[in-house]
Amino acid sequence: MKKGISLFSLLLLFVTVQSFAQVKFGVKAGLNLSNMTEKDDAHTYSNNYKMKTGFHLGVTAEFPVSEFFSFEPALLYSIKGYMDKDIDYKATASVNYFEIPMNAIYKINLVGTKMLISAGPYVGFALSGKYKGTEHGIDFDESINIGNDEDNDDIKALDYGLNIGVGAEIKQITVSIQYGLGLANLSNYTEEGYRSSNKVIGISVGYKFGKK
Repeated sequence: MKKGISLFSLLLLFVTVQSFAQVKFGVKAGLNLSNMTEKDDAHTYSNNYKMKTGFHLGVTAEFPVSEFFSFEPALLYSIKGYMDKDIDYKATASVNYFEIPMNAIYKINLVGTKMLISAGPYVGFALSGKYKGTEHGIDFDESINIGNDEDNDDIKALDYGLNIGVGAEIKQITVSIQYGLGLANLSNYTEEGYRSSNKVIGISVGYKFGKK
């Protein structure tokens, strides 16, 4: 009996090690072109908002399911926000997020490379934020309060949504572009259907370690 248990334990360990050996760890970094949608049942207040430039960086882990299909979660530091500009007013909102995208990736073999099609959900947690700009020639620099208090907080901490993207993989290097659509209502003020949400175009370069 003990011998059987030992053999089973060794087999389980072998399968676990083999499965872990298939995982490809990596790093990625890139550019964020972010904006925000703000609207209620009657009006859209973000029509004049412009894209803000930020960045993202972090680590990835690719779990192959088959030769053409894999699952890739990541842990990223990502800066989102928007720019607002008028005649006597110019401001930039920047919010720092800890983000976990969970993309499924389909690979198409081409000559010397692989085309990637990816999609999946993400969840993010706001860490801090700043609202900086100039109004009537006077500079301002304010912290963005994060939390669920309607009277004192500017945005909620929890963000989530969907990513969809395409890319190319050449040996250990991956280049990709994706669109992230925020589905969470970040606003604590909800009267008359008011809501705000993130939207981001991300351009990334990644490197996978130990990949043949």
